Amino acid sequence: MAAEQAQLAERLDRIKEIMELATEYKLLPDWAAIVGGGLILVCTALTYAMTRSWDCAAVFRLGPDRFWLVAAMWAGTVLVSVLLYYVIATRDARRLGVSLESRPSQLARRSMGPALFASAVITIKLLLDGHLGYLPGVWILGYGVALVNAGLFSTVAPRVLGLLFMAVGTGAIVCWQRYDLVLTGLSFGAFHVGFGWYVLSKKHG
Repeated sequence: MAAEQAQLAERLDRIKEIMELATEYKLLPDWAAIVGGGLILVCTALTYAMTRSWDCAAVFRLGPDRFWLVAAMWAGTVLVSVLLYYVIATRDARRLGVSLESRPSQLARRSMGPALFASAVITIKLLLDGHLGYLPGVWILGYGVALVNAGLFSTVAPRVLGLLFMAVGTGAIVCWQRYDLVLTGLSFGAFHVGFGWYVLSKKHG
């Protein structure tokens, strides 16, 4: 009887930990989302200015110098966004008195891994086969799936954001391949900015 009670108490503690993540663990990327999304919008505008096309595949038709300039611009934006998110997440974790290495946090991060890994594998295959028009849609959709999975261990807001990404990514793959640059700006740019402002309003509301 005592052993059963101990097991029950342990299970309740785990459930409580996950529930605390869903209600109190507010490591949502507010300013990181706003700044990162803004940088994506700038990259989108600059890419369009260089290619005069809303089709991301047009980047691969640029000369080598301009192609690598665009590639470096997008890679730098992604790196800055990730670093900014980590800094803000660490700051908020310290303020809330929680750990980024807690079990729920680890579950949330690990739940994103399979979708992002699948997107990377598909990307390599598409690059090898020359099907460049599908690349943005794959990453928009894959990132959306990753957000929905992570949202199962967080608040409802990331799940809603993930569903929006999934809808746009599906559209980019199925019927709007020639407009995938603007869809990239809409999803990774505008959606993140809107999400960041929503989180800020909730924090100060």
